[in-house]
Amino acid sequence: MAFKLKITSIALLLLLLVLGFGLPNNAARDSVFFNGVSFMGNPRPVNNDAFNTLKDLNCNAITLMPFAYGQKSDAKLVFENLTWQWWGESAEGTEESIVMAKEDGFQVMLKPQIWLDRGSFTGHHTYASEEDWKSFEESYRAYIMIYARMSEKHNLPVFCIGTELCEFVRQRPKFWQSLIADVKAVYSGKLTYAANWDTYSECWFWKELDFIGVDAYFPLSEEQTPTVDELVVGWTPFVFEMQQFSRKTNKPIVFTEWGYRSIDYCARRPWESGRTEDINLNGQRNAYQAMYIALYSQPWFAGGFMWKWHPEHEDAGGTQNNRFTPQNKPAQSALGEIFSYRK
Repeated sequence: MAFKLKITSIALLLLLLVLGFGLPNNAARDSVFFNGVSFMGNPRPVNNDAFNTLKDLNCNAITLMPFAYGQKSDAKLVFENLTWQWWGESAEGTEESIVMAKEDGFQVMLKPQIWLDRGSFTGHHTYASEEDWKSFEESYRAYIMIYARMSEKHNLPVFCIGTELCEFVRQRPKFWQSLIADVKAVYSGKLTYAANWDTYSECWFWKELDFIGVDAYFPLSEEQTPTVDELVVGWTPFVFEMQQFSRKTNKPIVFTEWGYRSIDYCARRPWESGRTEDINLNGQRNAYQAMYIALYSQPWFAGGFMWKWHPEHEDAGGTQNNRFTPQNKPAQSALGEIFSYRK
């Protein structure tokens, strides 16, 4: 791949020195590798044509994200028989999408997510009373068990038990211990959890799961259009930390989400979705290439799921779009090259 050669010898040497020249890691050596995308829920039903471009992209996996909804004042989630819910975010649409994706040869991971208080960060969500916590936990358990059983029904290889629920995990360990046991009672595949990039090492339950899941929005560069070399150097301390954590836990790491917007300063605070800076296609492409260089040769790395991919490809993205999707942008071809490297 041509873009591999863009990294300077200095940046490559630094990466290799810090990471120990890719020393073996028994935790990940034999694990599955995900060249995956986060397949967004569509308002309307889709058909198998929605997966055609992904086949050409060397993609081998998708994650589907059903949603539950709530408000802190209610202390419970709603997720069934919602007439206003998008098809692709419902149980019905999720199951139909599983069937189509498997028919086209894709591995599928379900990653249930919750939408709280009109999009507030779920990691900060807490309750003051035990009664409210119990009510919320009851609804969350019911929600997760729907998709654990669905994952077992369709023999899916991995299931994600939650997404960026930092305070919930920290404050309610007994609930999570019981939830993991309940999931294991109905689902025989591998388990992960999608931890935020800055809190994954604080999660206490990795010993109960099979993959360390990281939503990998690490801040890598303050530059308006960071170069591949600069981004690789920015990755180095984070990759070293993940390498050490993988060895400590003897678990492979999967990026349950990773991605960059096609926008100025795309790697400064990559998780931000509301910024309005100018379109920058080169920055996004460079960030993809640097992620490949920094991670894909690491034996503890089990791949991941790029954020995000829309089912209606012809109408998605484009050179006037500054959002996360690489569709119909230079980053799309870079993603195809990345996915061709390790399968």
